[in-house]
Amino acid sequence: MEPMDIVGKSKEDASLPKATMKKIIKEMLPQDVRVARDTQDLLIECCVEFINLISSESNEVCNREEKQTIAPEHVLKALESGSFKQKF
Repeated sequence: MEPMDIVGKSKEDASLPKATMKKIIKEMLPQDVRVARDTQDLLIECCVEFINLISSESNEVCNREEKQTIAPEHVLKALESGSFKQKF
């Protein structure tokens, strides 16, 4: 059985809008740089994985503080936590 997130989708179902992500990638690079389609797809997958990791860690911070809703300070604490830093 696949792990499910809060909205009931598996991790494989979670994604970011490809058109938006490709536009961001294009805007962040010099005009003369081209990025292969499979490279763009890989960057999008990495972004999704990063969001999954930081969301999970933020949720743990939120639970430790016995809160119901993840707040910005939970995300910041997750980014500053030792366990998150060790993953990267």
